Amino acid sequence: MNQPPVYADYATIYPVRWRRWWVALPVLLFILAMTTMLLWPEGKPTRSPLFWFWALVLPLLCWLLAVTLRWLVWLQSSDNSQTHYVETSLALDAWWRKRSQALPVEAVLLVTPVGDDASEHLALLSHPADSPQPGINAAGYAELRCPLVLNSTRNRPEMLAVYLANRLVTHLRQSGETRPITHLCWLGDDQSLLAFRETLLAAGMVLPEETIRLSAIDGADNVIDLLANSAPALLLCAGSGEGLSDFTPVAGETAFVWLCSAQGTALMHRSERWQPALGETATLAVAQLSRYSGLSDTPDMVIAADAPAMEALLDGGWSALDHVLAPWLGNAGQITPFTLRSLALLSALNGQSCGWIAAEMESQYITGVCIPRGNIPH
Repeated sequence: MNQPPVYADYATIYPVRWRRWWVALPVLLFILAMTTMLLWPEGKPTRSPLFWFWALVLPLLCWLLAVTLRWLVWLQSSDNSQTHYVETSLALDAWWRKRSQALPVEAVLLVTPVGDDASEHLALLSHPADSPQPGINAAGYAELRCPLVLNSTRNRPEMLAVYLANRLVTHLRQSGETRPITHLCWLGDDQSLLAFRETLLAAGMVLPEETIRLSAIDGADNVIDLLANSAPALLLCAGSGEGLSDFTPVAGETAFVWLCSAQGTALMHRSERWQPALGETATLAVAQLSRYSGLSDTPDMVIAADAPAMEALLDGGWSALDHVLAPWLGNAGQITPFTLRSLALLSALNGQSCGWIAAEMESQYITGVCIPRGNIPH
């Protein structure tokens, strides 16, 4: 989990005890006077300016010098302490500002076993139909497939990428989009990326030559950083993938597209990965996500990839008890967190904040939140 930096406190500054200095003054004067008298040359008059300089003026000047130096040390230490506090506060504020950055999203296209229309996925979040019956593949494993993507000789992620590209072309033409796509980010294998690009290019779209490859772990954070640092006209973030049937009870599949720009009306905040075994708790994760998003209460909706993830989040006060999506979506492997992000973005585009949680691996979870732009903490 990304936790705020902890800076060491400045060394304790003890106040100057002026009373001790005033007590020390007569003692110093007495000692110096006695010393001067004992060492004064015999026969030399004591009623002279030189005698009183050694007996009184010099010790007084030494005392004043010591007091001045002590006061300067205290003054410098206080100034250093104040500077340390200001600098660490600024660094901490900068850390929170960076962690609170969000990805503004204009539109989301999502292809899952539920379907390919936003209304179908919004219905899944509000009044889902009965969960579908998983199919059994040739190896005897259960799987959920998108019924709109028919089988062919291509692998499923590649087929999903082609279907997703066609959906994107249709969406852009219907919306009359004329802005150029300045950045393309992709989550998935090389074959699905190639199929996605070829389909878009064949439809006459102009794509950037370079594709930014995303990782399943921190890919979303990289997209947030990219948009914050470069402010592209239109950023296209997409991906496709499927779960491995022999590693999950019911495998699923997903393809998604996010159209991102500064005009986006849904904000996807940075997510947090946390491990209970390391002492990281749902309460801490929820507290940080709430601060990132400015929410003072629970989101309007919370969704979970499966039941264990839902149970892990309960201690943090976010309940996804009525929105465990595994029976409808299955497990799409590394792309599952992006499926939940896409669903949360659809909810935010519909005006409702949405928290989400998925398991990355055994006893390790990833949690995030999406909110409508201009969200007022409630």
